[in-house]
Amino acid sequence: VTDPIINTYDVVILGEMSITNAETTMFTNWVNAGGTLITFRPDSKLYTLLGITAPGGTLTDKYLLVNNTGAGAGIVNQTIQYHGTATNYSLNGATALATLYSGAVTATTNPAVTTINVGSNGGKAIAFAFDLARSVIYTRQGNPS
Repeated sequence: VTDPIINTYDVVILGEMSITNAETTMFTNWVNAGGTLITFRPDSKLYTLLGITAPGGTLTDKYLLVNNTGAGAGIVNQTIQYHGTATNYSLNGATALATLYSGAVTATTNPAVTTINVGSNGGKAIAFAFDLARSVIYTRQGNPS
């Protein structure tokens, strides 16, 4: 992805992958200009943009609870299982849209999904602690291994 290409889009979904410092700058500038970036287990270089930190640790094949008011309206008000590994994040300016659970009824202090408004042009950065696409595939088709 390059600046001329990304500037033609309003929303970018970035899967679980490493990015360079130059790509970090490109995504940061694009979001500040009004873009919406949605990330799945983002590279640590994006944590500042996303308003999160990672104190350490992960949870695998556990649960999450969506705050079903606001952006989560219409989503079930009980824990749901995700598949794959989730990174334990802490909020550092972002707002939690969902919380990780270490068991069906045991909440953690870590968000499963976060959002933060960026810049003065309507930019938004969203982080999923887990890979949503992978979780859906594992739920629908089982572990591909």
